[in-house]
Amino acid sequence: MAEYDLIIKALAERYMGHIASFVRGIEVAVEQIQVTDKEAVAVQRTSDALVKIQEDGYEYLMLVEFQARPDRKMAERLLEYTAMHHRRHEKPVYPVVINLTGKGRQAEQYKMDCLELTVVDFNYRMINLEDITGRDFLYRGPVGLLPLVPLMRQDELPEQVLEKCASRLESEVAAQDERATLYVALAALSSLKLSKELILKVLEVSKLENLPLFDGIREQWEAKGEARGEARGEARGEAKGEARGEAKGRLNALFDMLEAKFGKVPYDLRSQLSELKDPVTIKDTIRKVISAKTIDDFCRLLKNQ
Repeated sequence: MAEYDLIIKALAERYMGHIASFVRGIEVAVEQIQVTDKEAVAVQRTSDALVKIQEDGYEYLMLVEFQARPDRKMAERLLEYTAMHHRRHEKPVYPVVINLTGKGRQAEQYKMDCLELTVVDFNYRMINLEDITGRDFLYRGPVGLLPLVPLMRQDELPEQVLEKCASRLESEVAAQDERATLYVALAALSSLKLSKELILKVLEVSKLENLPLFDGIREQWEAKGEARGEARGEARGEAKGEARGEAKGRLNALFDMLEAKFGKVPYDLRSQLSELKDPVTIKDTIRKVISAKTIDDFCRLLKNQ
């Protein structure tokens, strides 16, 4: 989940009102809470979100944890966070887990008994996105939820869902930085369910390549562990191994981008590009893919380098 933490954090900071209203099923007023206490910061993960809610005159805290992979300790951690924030803010807490993938489903309760005592009987809300009917969110839901929509149950094909989400971002989000954040979140979170090939085919690579938020996801897609040298040896040998791994990862990304933008790469061109070894040169070549409008444009730019 670590590679998605910055994405989740960015969404929660900008669109926690959309997320909280989605959880409750009604419009609620949301106020961000800045956690500065050292103990709280030490145990709270980046992907947690804590906000103050006003709902029909009732004030409480909503604590949301996003889960991408099975975590058998989730309930215990959520209990710890809930108790900690209740103690600090002296308000009731509504704890929620949003399960992004449907994996690691759990009962919405945690109990601990000791001898004849039930010491803890802790209940929380678990939302599995794949159980949510997503059509209304796809066509009419708030834009802050669009990165989550491909993870919901949809009647349409995945590529059609992605296309509609991207189209809504283009037409409904005016601010460029806000649109860029949502676009990269759409690509990154969709990768939890869809293949990177499909995502790169549907979404415009040029809108992802230079976005810092995408760096961690891009490294995961490109490398899968190859961008670092596997062997730990002499410093020089390790550096060479890392460079080779990085070059291989970037070369794979280059071919993915070419195919996503222009279709099948001609054999001669593929052979030529396969000879590239320097990661910096490969990165410059990727930028040429972004700049080119056609495969012929790209070849001309390649000859002029």
